[in-house]
Amino acid sequence: MPDNRKRRQQMRQTNYYIEGNTVRKLEAEPERKAYEQRRQIGEERRRRAEKHRKQEIARRNQERALRLNLTYTVFLIFSVAVTVAACVFYLSLQNEILRTSEQVAELKSELSTITNENVAMEERINSAVDLSEVYQRAVGEFGMTAITEGQIHYYSNENQDYVKQYRQIPSDD
Repeated sequence: MPDNRKRRQQMRQTNYYIEGNTVRKLEAEPERKAYEQRRQIGEERRRRAEKHRKQEIARRNQERALRLNLTYTVFLIFSVAVTVAACVFYLSLQNEILRTSEQVAELKSELSTITNENVAMEERINSAVDLSEVYQRAVGEFGMTAITEGQIHYYSNENQDYVKQYRQIPSDD
C-alpha cells in the first residue's frame, strides 16, 4: 500500500504515470541546467581570476620597468655626458678647420699680392737697365771680352752638392 501512495503522488505531480524500470526522474533537466550554470560560473570566475592575475603581473612589470634604479641612472648620466663631450669636441674641430681654411685663403691672397708686386718690380728693374749699355761699358771701360769656347772648362763633382774653390781647377789635358 505504501507503493500505491507513492504512485498516486507521482501521478498528481506529473499528471501521467509510467510503469517499469525506465521511470524518468522528475526535474532532471533543471538539475542539469544548474550544474551547467555552476560550471559556467566557476569557469567565468577562473577566467576572471586568471585575467586579474595577468593584469597584476603586467602592472608589476610596468612598475618595475618605470622604476629608475641607481645603476641605470648612472649609466644614463654617463651616456649623456659622453655624447655632449663628443658634440663639443666635434664642434671645436669644425671651428678649427674653419679658422685654418680662412688663414689659408688669407695667405693665398697675400702670396698672390706679393707675387704681383715682385713681377712688377722685376719689370721695372729690367726696363731701367739697358743690357746693351752694360755690355758697352764692360768692354770699353773695364776691358772685358766675351767668353770664347776655349775658356769654358767643365768639372764634375759627384761627392757633394756644391764646390768651394781653394786653387785652380786642373785642366782636362
